[in-house]
Formats: sequence, structure tokens, C-alpha cells
Amino acid sequence: MNIKTLTLTLLLGFASLQARAEMTMSHQGHDMSQMAGMEMADTTMTRGVISRIDAANGKVGIKHEAISNLKMPPMTMTFRVADPALLEGFEVGDAVNFHATNPAGKLTVTMLQKQ
Repeated sequence: MNIKTLTLTLLLGFASLQARAEMTMSHQGHDMSQMAGMEMADTTMTRGVISRIDAANGKVGIKHEAISNLKMPPMTMTFRVADPALLEGFEVGDAVNFHATNPAGKLTVTMLQKQ
């Protein structure tokens, strides 16, 4: 195979891959209205009361209502916090709204706000 044939083959292959990537990433023709609902479901807030704060280890104890996005009943438990800065300004006994996720089996508070 000569250099011109090789170059042409590579260029055509690259163009084909680029066209496939653009088609894959296009949302034209898709009903994106359901995405808004999914995003809202992903950030469902739960009510609770802070029962302990361990800022040094990035943990917070919360007595909480049922956590719908995790299908978890009401209880008191300790969560990791996604960012220790989330705990700033909070004290034991504060009523809060929070969002928790369970990445890799590690319950984590990703949003925390006073009620």
C-alpha cells in the first residue's frame, strides 16, 4: 500500500468515526421533556434533623424522614458529606432539607440546607 492510499484510507476512516459520533450525540427528534423530570427526581430533598456533626471526618448524623430516591425508611443514621464545606454553619438540632446519594454503597449527602 502506498502512502497516498494509506492517507486516504485513514482520512475516510476518521470522517466516518466523526460522523457516527455526531449522530450519537444529536438529540434532534428526541422528546427531551422527560429529562426535566429525571433531573428533578435526582435532587429530591428529604427533611431531617441533625443529630451529630463530625466535620473532621466529613460526616453528619441525621434523623430523617423516608428518603424516596434511595427507597430508605425513616431512621437516624450517619452519612458522609460530598464536601466538608456543606457542614459550615450547621449545629446539632438544626432542621434541614438534604439530598443523599449512594455511590459505591457509601451514603453521601450532596446538598444540605436549613429549613
